[in-house]
Amino acid sequence: MQWLKRAVLIVLLLLVALATMDFMLENQQSVQLQFLEQQSPALPLSLYVVIAFILGSLLGVFIGWLITTRLRLKLMVQSNELNRYRKEIDKLRTQAIKD
Repeated sequence: MQWLKRAVLIVLLLLVALATMDFMLENQQSVQLQFLEQQSPALPLSLYVVIAFILGSLLGVFIGWLITTRLRLKLMVQSNELNRYRKEIDKLRTQAIKD
């Protein structure tokens, strides 16, 4: 089953690569972007779109990593708190048995 998942992933990646190549070959007209009175050099439209896609993907991965890290830290703090409470309960149980 693992080989099937890997094969499907490879096929999907190849399809995305082919679609990207087709997009880049069909959109070769040069454009010049302007933002806040700043102009970019005239580059192919497909290059701007692919760069925006890559930057968006990297930003998504980074934000996901930040969220995961924050949740792991919160889990670690709560796990330590739970262990502290368990030790306190065990201590109270042993004191109740001695009395």
